[in-house]
Amino acid sequence: MADGATNSAPRPESLVLTAGAVVGLCIMGDSLLYAVLPLEAENLGIALPLVGLLLSANRIVRLFANTPIGMLFERWGVRWPFVGSAILGLIVALLYGTGWGFLVFLVARIGWGLAWSGLRLGGFQAVWAGPEPMRGRLMGLLGAVISVGAASSVLLGGYLRDQFGFQTAAYAVAVMVALSIPLALNVRWPAHLRLPDHSERQPLDAWLRTLRTPQRASVLLATFLSMASIAILVSTAALFLQSRLDSDQVATWGIGFGTITGMLLAVRWLSDLVMQPLLGEMSDRVGQGRLALSLSALSLVALIGAVATTGLLSFLFLAFVFLAGSGITVSLGAAATATAAASTRPQLFLGAYATAYDAGLATGPILGLTLAGAGALSALYLLVGIASLAAIGAFWWAGR
Repeated sequence: MADGATNSAPRPESLVLTAGAVVGLCIMGDSLLYAVLPLEAENLGIALPLVGLLLSANRIVRLFANTPIGMLFERWGVRWPFVGSAILGLIVALLYGTGWGFLVFLVARIGWGLAWSGLRLGGFQAVWAGPEPMRGRLMGLLGAVISVGAASSVLLGGYLRDQFGFQTAAYAVAVMVALSIPLALNVRWPAHLRLPDHSERQPLDAWLRTLRTPQRASVLLATFLSMASIAILVSTAALFLQSRLDSDQVATWGIGFGTITGMLLAVRWLSDLVMQPLLGEMSDRVGQGRLALSLSALSLVALIGAVATTGLLSFLFLAFVFLAGSGITVSLGAAATATAAASTRPQLFLGAYATAYDAGLATGPILGLTLAGAGALSALYLLVGIASLAAIGAFWWAGR
């Protein structure tokens, strides 16, 4: 078929694994920046608050791009927008390696925002293609595969940056991103993918209708605050660890702060390989709201521990927060996917969900890195933990 669809559909798990591998390879360039850009900013001539803007620029773009790209998928199908997104991801990864300063990085981050909108929607399409009782597990599987790419990037990139410099690390990661393109060309998209009901022609009106019920509004609010919290933690992890770990002690371990930050971020992304499929299936059984609420409460306790201690203990508390965040993300994602699947135009509700998701991720680095310069990270960590718990509690209450 012209769109690369096939009547002989692959197993749901196989489709999600293949599409997820494409996304996981592409995300390696983006993930690298979170581990090393705050540490490398001075060498690149980029002020720290501008690093926050760079890490958020791709999310800001997606606030406006999610709906148009969703409509592009509606019109042209999955295959070519998905392949085009992978090609754009490679171009962006190569631009990172040039190290040509703020403006080039800004253009690259805008490009990545467009690429990620397409890649993520392709991953959602793979989940929708599966049967409804498996949707939570498939969502978890998708997140797990993507996280392997992210974790590999922060570990490999953090090590290469410490040993050989930022440019070597960036180009090594770009080589991995390039592998996504032939893989994207060979995804076998099933012909039975659900198409939207085109009887509704007003995207804005349809988008606003997704907010009519308290349950839908609450999942969007919980998603926004949870993603903002995660983005704050990820973007400031290197600076937080520098304030909590003794540099001489770290030096005796034979590693630098780039490597140790990569290790911390990899705890979250590598754990997703096992945790997200299990937690996705658990959320189907016990309820997304109940699981997210429990994990959010544990996360707040661990944040209190992280800011109240120093050294290895602080590192371990923060690592637990990242583990809990993995479960919260998959629970809210499964809830949003189930809601979208029941709607007449699933892309429009997923556009609303993606916008809330991206708004949180866009806000986090700007807020976190701005306040980091004022020495207010500990108070900010506690504040976002409390706000996330309150929003997820409201989501759980609305779904009772």
